[in-house]
Amino acid sequence: MSNWQNWAVALILLLCIVRIGQRVYAFFMKVREKRNPCENCATGCELKQLYEKKRSECRDGKKEIKKKCC
Repeated sequence: MSNWQNWAVALILLLCIVRIGQRVYAFFMKVREKRNPCENCATGCELKQLYEKKRSECRDGKKEIKKKCC
């Protein structure tokens, strides 16, 4: 790697890998903190739709449990 172009390519690849790692880490931290991991997704995000569906099911389930107990 004596050519400056090789070093430039290696640096760009390293920066891309770091950026991808940051995005993956941020995604899993949002999941761990029970926040919406797809808040920045486009409207067609399937994961976002699944998340919202599960969230509404849990919300409905809690209401049913409270009604049965009281």
